[in-house]
Amino acid sequence: MISENLALINRKIAEAATRAGRKPEEVRIVAAAKGQGCEKIEEALAAGIKIIGHNYLQEANKELPGKVTPDLEFHMIGHLQKNKAGKAVELFNVVQTLDDVKLAEAMNRRAEAANRMMGVMIQLNLAGEEQKSGISENEVEKLVVAIRDLPSLKLLGMMTMPPFFDDPDRARPYFGRLRELRERLMGSGILTPEMRELSMGMSGDFEVAVEEGATLVRIGTVLFGPRH
Repeated sequence: MISENLALINRKIAEAATRAGRKPEEVRIVAAAKGQGCEKIEEALAAGIKIIGHNYLQEANKELPGKVTPDLEFHMIGHLQKNKAGKAVELFNVVQTLDDVKLAEAMNRRAEAANRMMGVMIQLNLAGEEQKSGISENEVEKLVVAIRDLPSLKLLGMMTMPPFFDDPDRARPYFGRLRELRERLMGSGILTPEMRELSMGMSGDFEVAVEEGATLVRIGTVLFGPRH
């Protein structure tokens, strides 16, 4: 079932990319594994998934696949507390939800001690929703500059989670704003070309996100089916 779901998702991504004049291979799927369990994760990997996303450290630690290949990535896609920075560095290749200088510094210390380079993305809260993590557009430049000074962190790009809408097209302005922000920061030299990733779009709106420039889409229930 997951392999069939993945084939359908890939087809929809390809169609959305084509509509936007993009190449489908520019978009990668992050399998959002929250509440899905080990069996479904293994099935997704067998179907060809290369990135597993987790919201919770404890769940990620418990659900590590039996076989980890060099091309498999683990992404933290939930909020991360500063006191969990060490465990995050141990478990993940990329933390997509960095939104604080102190957290960045803690992660850098842990990564340096572990002699590894840690991929990070800056989370933006473009709608200013109080219940969601992330910084505002006005705070981005300062955080980018701080991360660039940390030798064991590699800034890959930015992520956002728009408000929930029944109509996916209503999320389009938020996705467009993140893409425009990336282009503006690249134009000014704040972001460099390798910091181009845009993680945006989930099960209900990933096609719109792809049309607006997403390079990573975080897909859970449409891929795995309902959570346990």
